[in-house]
Amino acid sequence: SRSYIVGETKVFDTWFDSSISIIYAAGISKYPHIFEQYINNKAKALRPQGYDIIRTWLYYTLLRVYQLLGRCAFDYIRISGMGLDEKGEAMHKSKGNVVYPEPYIEKYGADAFRFWSAAATKLGSDYRFSEQLLKTGALFITKLLNIARFISAIPYVEKVDDLYPLDVAILSRMNNVINVVKKGYEDMDLYIPIHTLYHFVWDEVADHYIELVKPRIYNLDGVFNEKEQISAWFTLHMLLKNILLLLAPILPFITDYIWRKMYSKRSIHFETLPKPINIPKTELENNLVKLYRLNSLIWKYKKSINAKLTQSLEMVLYIPKELEIFSKDIKYLHKVKEIRFGKPEMSSYIELGDDIYLSSFS
Repeated sequence: SRSYIVGETKVFDTWFDSSISIIYAAGISKYPHIFEQYINNKAKALRPQGYDIIRTWLYYTLLRVYQLLGRCAFDYIRISGMGLDEKGEAMHKSKGNVVYPEPYIEKYGADAFRFWSAAATKLGSDYRFSEQLLKTGALFITKLLNIARFISAIPYVEKVDDLYPLDVAILSRMNNVINVVKKGYEDMDLYIPIHTLYHFVWDEVADHYIELVKPRIYNLDGVFNEKEQISAWFTLHMLLKNILLLLAPILPFITDYIWRKMYSKRSIHFETLPKPINIPKTELENNLVKLYRLNSLIWKYKKSINAKLTQSLEMVLYIPKELEIFSKDIKYLHKVKEIRFGKPEMSSYIELGDDIYLSSFS
C-alpha cells in the first residue's frame, strides 16, 4: 500500500556549496585585496555556463551571493550550448562517445583546439566536435606563421607620410575587420571574430594582398619609387600587428610567440585590442572584391594553358575603369604587356569574365 511508502526526508541541496563558488574564485581566502574589489563592484566577474543549469546553478548563485554580499554575483553571464560528438549526439560515458581533449591537443596543439571551440558554432547553440575543424585550425596557424616569417624579412617602418592606394584600400578593410571583431568580443561570441579573421587573413591578405605587393616590396625592376616601396613595408607590418592583437584572445600561444619574436619582449597579452587605423576615408576598399576576382580569373587562365602563375603574358589586359588605380599592381603581378580599359575593339580576344579581357599585343 502506498500509505507505507515515505519519501526521503534527509535531502541535501547539492547546489549549496557550488552556488557560492564565485566567492572563493573572487579570492575570499587567498586574495583578500581582489575580493575587496569584487564586493565593492570594482572588479568585473563573468560566469560562463551552459543553458541546462540556468534555473539551478545560476539562480542559486545569484540568490545566495546577493543575500550574503548585497551585490549581483556577476557583471556578465555567457550562456553556451552543449558539446556534442561528431554525429551530433550528446556525449555520455555509457555510450562510449565522450571526446577527451588531451589526445587532440597533443596531436594538433592547444591553439588549434581553441580555434575549433571558437569556430564550431554561434554563441548559445550546441556545438559538434569536429576533427576536420581542428585540422583547419592547425593549417591556419601554419599559414599565420608563414605570413609572419615572410614579413619578418621586411624592414619595419613606424609611420609613413603617404600611403599607396592599394595600401589605403587594404588598411580600410582592416579597419572594418577591427570593428567587426571587437563587436564580436563585446558580445562574447567568438564565432564572429575567428571566422572574420580566418577569411581576412587567408582569403585576402595571404591570397591576394601579399601577392599584389611583392613586386613593390622588392622593387627589383625599379618601377616603384621609394615612398611607394616604404608604404608597402609599413602596411604589411601594420596588418600583421593588428591581426595578432585581434587573434590573441583565441590563439594565445602562436600570437604571443610571433609578437615576442618580432615586436616586443613583453607578452602580447599585456596589450589592448587595436583601434581603427588613422587613414583617409576612401571608396577604394569597395573595389577590392573586383580586384581579387580579376586576380583569380587571370590565374585560372594561366592554369588552363599550363603556364606558371609567375609566367609573363605577352598580351594586353583590358580591365574595368574602376580598377585603373590598381593598374600598376595588376600589370607587375600578372606580368602582362600592357593594361587598357574597357572592351577590346578588335574581333579576336579572350573574355575571362566580369568585363576582363585578354588580347594579342598590337
